Amino acid sequence: MTDTDEAKRRRGEAIRKALAAKSPEARSEAARKAAATKGPERRREAALKAAAARSPEQRREAGLKGAATKGPEVRREAARKAAAKRDPEVHREAIRKALAAKSPEARKEAARKAAESRRRNREAAKGEP
Repeated sequence: MTDTDEAKRRRGEAIRKALAAKSPEARSEAARKAAATKGPERRREAALKAAAARSPEQRREAGLKGAATKGPEVRREAARKAAAKRDPEVHREAIRKALAAKSPEARKEAARKAAESRRRNREAAKGEP
C-alpha cells in the first residue's frame, strides 16, 4: 500500500469514527456546510453516487417520505412544471437513441416478449363474453 493510499485510508477511518460519534443534528449541519462549498458539478456527482448506492426499497422510502412531507398544492405545481418541460420530440429522440443502442439479441428478445404479450391479450379477449 502506498503512502497516499495509507493516508487516504486513515482519513476515511477518522471520518467514519467522527461521524459515528456525532449526533444526527451535527451530521446534518456538516452536510449543509459541505453542500454550501460544493459547486453544481460536485453536487450532481454526489447525488448520482448516493442514488447508485441506494437499494430499491430505500428509493421507495425516500419517495414516500418526500410525498408525505409535500402538500397537494406543491405536488400539483411540480406535476404542472414537469408536464410543461416535457417535449414530445425530445422524448421520441431519446427512445430512438435507446433502441439504436440495443444489441440485436436484445431487440429480438423485446420483440418476442411483445408478440407473446399481444398473443395473451388476444386470447384473454376471446375468452371474455
